[in-house]
Amino acid sequence: MRPFIVTSIIASLAAFTSATSLEERQITSVTLFFYTTDGGKFQQTFPTDMSSHKIDNPATVSHVYNPGGAYCSVHGTKGETLAVPINDHKFKEPQPVDSAFCARL
Repeated sequence: MRPFIVTSIIASLAAFTSATSLEERQITSVTLFFYTTDGGKFQQTFPTDMSSHKIDNPATVSHVYNPGGAYCSVHGTKGETLAVPINDHKFKEPQPVDSAFCARL
């Protein structure tokens, strides 16, 4: 019984000392994938600090994919704002996009 206790304590200490802090595990950026009406796609990486960033691609976008790790919001040139928390989200009306921001979860 004693070797089991010693082994358990050593394993617990090893896990504790190698644990990464919560701050270090937080993602600092996320890549969104924009799918166009002509079957193409492009991508852009955004920081997860909630700062708005311009999207310089004139293509008409039908939907946006977020692989996860952050909540994003994409703004279209026709006035629609698309919430993109995770997975694939479609615009009501396809449109070029002009900016986006993301916040880590």
